[in-house]
Amino acid sequence: MADIHELSRADDQALSELDRADQARYRAMLDGDLDALDRLLHEDLSYTHSSALQEGKAAYLESLRSGHVRYLDADVQEVVRQLHGDVAVMQGKALLRAIVDEVERTLDNRFLSVWKRDGGGWRMLAWASTPIPKRS
Repeated sequence: MADIHELSRADDQALSELDRADQARYRAMLDGDLDALDRLLHEDLSYTHSSALQEGKAAYLESLRSGHVRYLDADVQEVVRQLHGDVAVMQGKALLRAIVDEVERTLDNRFLSVWKRDGGGWRMLAWASTPIPKRS
């Protein structure tokens, strides 16, 4: 049985790998690198946009491939991560600039993402974002 220090090191390593996978996902989104993004998304992906549109992996990748959505910038803050074995939950705030249907938009959202670790590393299994109301 592993002691608490070994578990802590294993968790630290898992969180570092998760962070690298999430950073690689944002980089792939911004660069339009759909091959890299494809490897980082789980086959059973459920992607819920802040507009409430829900897409699977193929539809999400097609929206990027077709130019329907193009990400310009991403600023991610206040990220909290939890490990549950080979599943991780991330929550935080994402300020995204994107072109959607040829209109540039700023998306100020809270997000929840779920990642699953398998033989190929961490892959995002689910994403859901909610718009942060504008302050008056």
